[in-house]
Amino acid sequence: MDQDMQSELVWFGGALVAFLAFLLFGGTSKPNEVAIAVGAFVISWAVISYSVKNFGPGSTSKKDLEKEFQWFTGILTVFLAVITLIGTTDDGVTLSYSVYAMAVFGFTLVWVVRSVAIKKFS
Repeated sequence: MDQDMQSELVWFGGALVAFLAFLLFGGTSKPNEVAIAVGAFVISWAVISYSVKNFGPGSTSKKDLEKEFQWFTGILTVFLAVITLIGTTDDGVTLSYSVYAMAVFGFTLVWVVRSVAIKKFS
């Protein structure tokens, strides 16, 4: 396996562990709900991986790709932490696997648009 793929898998694994922790902390515990949310996360990561490699900022060098995945993972983790915090402290908000899946898909869409815009206008 090449070095770029290994680095990406490390960031993917870390983000997935954080995502699972937020799911469980947020109250999602049924296996089928966790599987659907994880499936949404995997699809989102695949879309991000493709868009970063093809439309991302900078070159496709190992350093640039790793930096982009680091930023994506960090900001996604903070985003999910905020959603979890709001959902667990506000009684009017109900966290579910579908909320997490939609949040990840929305974040992915924003990141893809960002990557394309940076590549196009830089």
